[in-house]
Amino acid sequence: MAAAVNPAMVDTEVWGQPTPSVLALERELARVRRERAAHAREHVATVARAAVLNIVVIARRQVHALRAAETVATLAMRHPSRAIVVLGDAREEGPPGISLHAQLPSGDRAELVYNERILVRARGPVEDRLASVVLPLLVPDLPLFLWWTETPDVDRPYVRDLLALAQRLIVDSADFARPERTLPRLATACVVDRRCALTDLNWARLTTWRELLVQFFDVPAWRQLLEDIEGVRVSFAVDADGREIHPSQALLLVGWLASRLGWRASDRISPSEAGGHLFDLARADGSRIPIRLRPRFERGLSEGDVSGIRIDARRDGRHTQFRIHRDGGRWCAAATVSVDDEIVSERIVPLPATDVVELLSEELTILASDRVFEEALALLVTLA
Repeated sequence: MAAAVNPAMVDTEVWGQPTPSVLALERELARVRRERAAHAREHVATVARAAVLNIVVIARRQVHALRAAETVATLAMRHPSRAIVVLGDAREEGPPGISLHAQLPSGDRAELVYNERILVRARGPVEDRLASVVLPLLVPDLPLFLWWTETPDVDRPYVRDLLALAQRLIVDSADFARPERTLPRLATACVVDRRCALTDLNWARLTTWRELLVQFFDVPAWRQLLEDIEGVRVSFAVDADGREIHPSQALLLVGWLASRLGWRASDRISPSEAGGHLFDLARADGSRIPIRLRPRFERGLSEGDVSGIRIDARRDGRHTQFRIHRDGGRWCAAATVSVDDEIVSERIVPLPATDVVELLSEELTILASDRVFEEALALLVTLA
């Protein structure tokens, strides 16, 4: 192992005291388990060291590492796990090194279930050693979830080693600096190369939007218009200054729609005004469908949240527009259908709030690949 990182650089109140080696850390874990078991016997109670999965969090900044660790701890009763947080950046200045820290409850507490949280703190060019540190810390014979908290780089050697063992890679494309580039790269690494299953918390945020779009075309008279779509426009939220541009939800929603309807890319994504994107898709008959992703300032929305979608179709000279837009805030939407500018259907529908805890909880129950998500990503690969 590389020389230890200066303990002063690690908040030991949050992450625990440093330990000199993996073996020493395991001994400390065993000691706490014995103390807790003895305390439980004294109080005629039961304590379980439960773990149904391993989760490895990769973070470059401490704020992201801590937020992820707190999220995993919140899920302890539903998804007890061994959580290993890898915190570090090869670009960080100072002497290189790796240190191990373990945050455990004291031995005189008697929660029914408790988690084990381990920090692997790295600094400098030590990535070639990280896999050899992390792998022995995994609980054998349990699934491994790899959660990357920022824009991932799946080509790092130690990440490739972890992906080879992981069942799922969890990302949140809401945090990607350039999702139109990163999502296709991830799709190639995880879906095409079949290293492991890939999931995106931002995809889960779109569940209600996908359901609402499907409901439009449950009506037989409107279903036939799927063959006559002539344009799609998706709007997404940006900050008041228009600086935080995160089109990942909009891209995923278009990728899903196109993959379901058998559309294919006919050109590359091009930038438009104010951080938007323009491109064309093509139906099986070769007809081109213009797609526009449009940033808009929306109060109460997080940057990147889809704020509306409009689908235009034309048959027999009549123009039909299907539209969903957030109505007066983030918790509900108006779904309308108009024919030649006359509204023929309108309803207000809820948009359930979903925080990261709930999104992650759902993803940790799934080991298999999400075929629909992968097909949406495959469409984005052809646009990159």
